[in-house]
Amino acid sequence: MEVESAPTSELLCYKNQNNNNGTALGHKEVTAAAAEEDGDGDLQEEEAGGRTSRYGYAGGDDPDVAETNNGNGLPQVEDFDDDELEQVYRTVDSQRSATVQWMDDDEIERLDLSLSIDPTQIVFNRVDSADIIYQAKRKKCKLVGKYVMGDVLGEGSYGKVKEVLDSETLSRRAVKILTKRKLRRIPNGEQNVRREIKLLRTLHHRNVIELLDVLYNEEKQKMYLIMEYCVGGLQEMLDSVPPERKLPMHQAHDYFVQLLDGLEYLHGRGIIHKDIKPGNLLLTLDHTLKISDYGVAEALDEFAPSDECTTGQGSPAFQPPEIANGHDVFSGYKVDIWSTGVTLYNITTGLYPYEGDNIYKLLENIGKCKWVAPDWLESRLADLLTNILQEDPARRFSLQQIRQ
Repeated sequence: MEVESAPTSELLCYKNQNNNNGTALGHKEVTAAAAEEDGDGDLQEEEAGGRTSRYGYAGGDDPDVAETNNGNGLPQVEDFDDDELEQVYRTVDSQRSATVQWMDDDEIERLDLSLSIDPTQIVFNRVDSADIIYQAKRKKCKLVGKYVMGDVLGEGSYGKVKEVLDSETLSRRAVKILTKRKLRRIPNGEQNVRREIKLLRTLHHRNVIELLDVLYNEEKQKMYLIMEYCVGGLQEMLDSVPPERKLPMHQAHDYFVQLLDGLEYLHGRGIIHKDIKPGNLLLTLDHTLKISDYGVAEALDEFAPSDECTTGQGSPAFQPPEIANGHDVFSGYKVDIWSTGVTLYNITTGLYPYEGDNIYKLLENIGKCKWVAPDWLESRLADLLTNILQEDPARRFSLQQIRQ
């Protein structure tokens, strides 16, 4: 490709900001819009203009004879006065529709540019580039106390649950983040959280979630409950196997036995959970089941003569007939037994013993308590569930009877 140097007045110069010697280079070949192609395909210049090569010096065609600054051999860039700048702008305006091309390495070699400057000082500038360079945003590390915050594991009505790393022991933990603003919008929200913290501080069992630490940020009005890490919940596992949403019998049996172990520990300490369901049963990496969420749990007085309760705030589908029918007083332990039976039926069949189009119809169906085990249900499982899902709490199986 033949390249001619254009007159200095025809060049739009780009000065390297880091080069005080004034070296000006262009990285594209720009031809005037009025140029025409001849029969050989070469671009011809108009009489008033010239061709601008992809690479050129400002201040002269030959670097060997160009004026230099301080005798260092580098070409000098002249300062433009107002009239000369206006001429440059007119030249740019006439080239707005010019064709822009990039040269490959072979074409650059054929130019045989004998530059008399240090190659390390050459800076190429892209002209008219609309490219957007994406740079991934670096995540900032957030530290709360000694815990490094990680990804969100889940989110409930009370707040988010995130994975955290204990920076001292390098152990994985989970943190439940609670805000006062959100708790105040939930009926008995703050009271339930205080109750949960008080209970969890006293509980230590393989099948009960353990509270490890409690942090509070006064400025942000946030509370952080640090708990042992679980990879997921029983409900998430059921949701991952549609459409049946049930577990193999041997796996369901293993989780059910662990649930009984944890519940037996709680009842032995006078604690009634009141909201046993798959969503509140978490799993560790080694498939250990953990009973969690003690927001509506109740601790009986140490010298209480019985397990009688007066309030039930659990999930409607897992509530027994005595609560559905609005009884003022009922056995707290037998409430947990019923919920355990509904949970067993749910994880083995993917169904609920009682359903309804809305919460009122659901509670009405539970209150009638006319559940009969379906014919297709395995006989031993059907017999067990029939004795657990008894309308009369006095006839309902105890934990000891279930284990037999």
